[in-house]
Amino acid sequence: MQIRLWIGFISLALLVTIFEFVRKRHLREEYAILWLLTALAIAVLSLWPGLVEKLSRITGFYYLTSVVFIVFVFIIGVLMHYSIVISKMRENNKEMVQKLGLLDQRIREMDKRTRESNRSGEKLSAG
Repeated sequence: MQIRLWIGFISLALLVTIFEFVRKRHLREEYAILWLLTALAIAVLSLWPGLVEKLSRITGFYYLTSVVFIVFVFIIGVLMHYSIVISKMRENNKEMVQKLGLLDQRIREMDKRTRESNRSGEKLSAG
């Protein structure tokens, strides 16, 4: 009983922490949803012990290895989701750096042309 209360308290603290991260813009809403659902599920399961038995009867998962497998699949899904997001961000960063390099090159060329035209204009007015 005492361990369930501790797990419930920790999951509720996690919920509050996630909301604070979203509020302070350290975590985007689209990524927070998965964490919020996970923390909420842990809180509900820890504070309502009869629910675990009902779920095991409904699903037919009576053994610990079955539950561990479900948790493992969930973690793999979360990791896959974040790997896809990181991959997309890396590609976007690569494209932006390339575009920035091209823009920098154009600016340097324009500055060079401006300086050259100013010099030729000064020579004409001085001569």
